[in-house]
Amino acid sequence: MKINRKIDIDISKLVDLQIEANSLPDLSHVEKTKFDHMLAIDQLYYSSKLEGSNLTRSGLDKAIHGTTI
Repeated sequence: MKINRKIDIDISKLVDLQIEANSLPDLSHVEKTKFDHMLAIDQLYYSSKLEGSNLTRSGLDKAIHGTTI
């Protein structure tokens, strides 16, 4: 029963976080675009790390934008 109690607590925490997230103001179009861009770079960074890449986040960002590393 200990596992069920932990699951109940985790679900309760998740519900509380969802309620808190729902109360936040909506992002502007520009803020959402920036957030999506940052999220895509983070996903690419971690995917690259799993594949053995040595690029830093900064280096990856520069590579994406075509600037010299």
